[in-house]
Amino acid sequence: MLVNRGLIETDIELRERMLVQAFTLGFASTAHYDDLADMRNVLTLAAAYKDDDSTLAMCNAMRIVMANIRDRHTRTGKIGASGDELQLLREFVGTYRDFWIRQPAELYGRACDELLKIQSEGLLDANQKAVA
Repeated sequence: MLVNRGLIETDIELRERMLVQAFTLGFASTAHYDDLADMRNVLTLAAAYKDDDSTLAMCNAMRIVMANIRDRHTRTGKIGASGDELQLLREFVGTYRDFWIRQPAELYGRACDELLKIQSEGLLDANQKAVA
């Protein structure tokens, strides 16, 4: 979900929170996972650029959660999250919103462009790629 927040903040925040609800209610799909992975990856790039240690710590925690979800999917064929993982997903969505609401749209655009470039060059490791 690589979009500019701008004037449609409420709609975007609702969509981000609904991603977590998909995991909470048990109907998460690979598209939900991919959206969360994109959010985490673009936030990691921007937080690194801004040297924001607390946001980078959240991104690192999300890397672990995303790897757990991916591993669970590989083992069971289902996409789901534990209670602790769901709590971190909720916190991540809040951190994501709070970070981007304070940043210029230009940073978001540059981070998205960089992520797309990295994805097209195949430079993401297995824990950051989409669920197969």
